[in-house]
Parts: sequence; structure tokens; C-alpha cells
Amino acid sequence: TTGAATPAGGGPTGDAGNDVVTVRTTGVAFPYPGYLENIVRQIALNFRPRPGSALRADVAFTIQRDGTVADIRMVAKSGNYGFDLECMGAVEAVGQRRGFGPLPTGFRDDALPVVFSFDP
Repeated sequence: TTGAATPAGGGPTGDAGNDVVTVRTTGVAFPYPGYLENIVRQIALNFRPRPGSALRADVAFTIQRDGTVADIRMVAKSGNYGFDLECMGAVEAVGQRRGFGPLPTGFRDDALPVVFSFDP
């Protein structure tokens, strides 16, 4: 089953604006909405969408048990190389400092596959 998508408001603090990003777990039951919200929050803090941009991209990555990030890759490109690099860079920046945190203790898998949609 797929986890619930969690939207973020129009900036690091959120507001009533358009969704900036959504996150979904692929093929894994993951009943930890707080952890998913933190994924959205951490990436939103590291991603600066271009004003007026209608570009969309999906980035897949894996969060390991200890919170490290592996296998960052584009799964749906926007058609704009710079935008795609910004999307991957936002995930990489959080991963480098283990900003997602370790996986929840109650989650028994060793890794969490994530697909993250950047959709201004």
C-alpha cells in the first residue's frame, strides 16, 4: 500500500498557498504521519521554488534505518535541467546532515523508499 501524501504550504512555515511538495512511500505501509511531515518540512526548508514556475519533478530516494539517505534519483524529470538539479540538491542537503532522523523504532524495515514530488 502507498502512504498518505502530505502537502506543504507555500514556504518553510506553511500557509494557505499552493502545495510545494508531496511525499509518498512506495509499496510500504508507514503509519507515522509525523515522520512524513518532517520529510516534507526538511525538504521545503532546503528547496527554493522559482516564482511563477509551473515545473514538476519526482525524486526517489531511500532513508536508511540510521537516517542516512541513499539512492537519490530522478523518476520524473521536469524538462528543465536546473530545476531537476535543485530538486535533487534539496534532498541531498537534508540527507547529508541526517535531517530526516532515524526511522521510527516501531517501523521494522531497514529502509524506507520515498518518492517526493516537487510541484509548485
